[in-house]
Amino acid sequence: MGKFKNYNQCIKFLFGLERAGIKYNLKNISSLLKFLGNPEKNFKSIHIAGTNGKGSVSGAVSSVLMEKGFITGLYTSPHILDFRERIHVNGKFISKKFIVDFVNRMYPEIIKTGPSFFEITTAMAFEYFSFKKTDYAVVETGLGGRLDATNVLLPVVSAITTIAIDHTEFLGKSIKKISGEKAGIIKKNIPVVIGNVNTVSRKIFTKYSRDMNSVIKFSEEHYKVSIIKSSETGFAFDIKSKTRNYKNLFIPVAGRYQMHNISTCLTILDTLSEKENIVFREKEIRAGYKNLKANSKFYGRFELISENPKIVIDVSHNLQGIENISENLKSFKYRNLIIIFGMMNDKQYRESVNELFRLNAKYIIFTKPKYKRSADPKDLLDSVPHKDSGYVIKKNVKEANEFYKTVRSKNDILVVTGSFFLVSDFLKLRDYRNIRQS
Repeated sequence: MGKFKNYNQCIKFLFGLERAGIKYNLKNISSLLKFLGNPEKNFKSIHIAGTNGKGSVSGAVSSVLMEKGFITGLYTSPHILDFRERIHVNGKFISKKFIVDFVNRMYPEIIKTGPSFFEITTAMAFEYFSFKKTDYAVVETGLGGRLDATNVLLPVVSAITTIAIDHTEFLGKSIKKISGEKAGIIKKNIPVVIGNVNTVSRKIFTKYSRDMNSVIKFSEEHYKVSIIKSSETGFAFDIKSKTRNYKNLFIPVAGRYQMHNISTCLTILDTLSEKENIVFREKEIRAGYKNLKANSKFYGRFELISENPKIVIDVSHNLQGIENISENLKSFKYRNLIIIFGMMNDKQYRESVNELFRLNAKYIIFTKPKYKRSADPKDLLDSVPHKDSGYVIKKNVKEANEFYKTVRSKNDILVVTGSFFLVSDFLKLRDYRNIRQS
């Protein structure tokens, strides 16, 4: 019998490693993987970085790979409700037994090495993908790129989705510095796909790819995506490139910003086709998007979880994500907008509150998720340009929800946004525990 008798004990131990903070280097992960026999060499990978959109792109790429018939792994972070959301193969979460066995086996090495939560989780994911004889694993970076624990991979394709100000204490306070950190995933002689980025980032990525002899593809130059019909549960779209011209595909996710993610995903798949001699047919791409939620356990991206009352959960957790809300709401029919908002104190929460202010919500309820980095709701309120009776503070998500229930009217819409942790706390409430669409 190992040190940990069950799954809950293991998870408690793993989350306890968060106290060590973020280890932004490759020393620990390299040591852990060497101890395991370097499992990351036993599968092919697609490595995806970016400030926003990497979850959407990773989910879609893995979904199409599954539809093609490959044993496909997916590693993303953070999770919303279940730790096992982070690691799965062919749409099935990593087993609790594997986690217990892994943590017990690695415990002496963990004590010796002193890894962070993310480092040991990354090692676990790579070991699991090897154990499951995964053909391809789609791996999302946790933070940055250059020194992110996932950057020990030698992928077949790399990709960077978007660049915005985020994690400034590790990545720098300018787009130039952040782009340089993200560019660290570009490997020698390995093609890289770049999503919707500005001129500054574009120049940096072009230079890095040239230095690495890496073929670079800007997805916006390869694909045109057109939305033909939007609804509250997703949208139909056409895609066009030099090699593809498909009509009326469907993605079960609202939000026009997904057009950029679709372009990036398809350019990754085309690059993978060239590199690996794989043919992705229309039916596989169409099914990959249609079955995105089921295949990749993808949720929380401006997702309608209840029609009566109308409730949307949105894990946008930085300014770039918050800026998309106005456009996303155009797909919804409602009378008044009510927002429950909480954000981490290391994000651009003042600028994000300003964006929310422009939405003319009936109420913005500022609150605080149960997480150590959460911004104080009083600081959020202080960021409002012009205060009136439409702004309130509630000390936790439960109280925020109770207040919402007292002020909502028929045909109002509630948007819960600002943090993965906020959405998690909201979905754990008794009212919503079993309501999320799967």
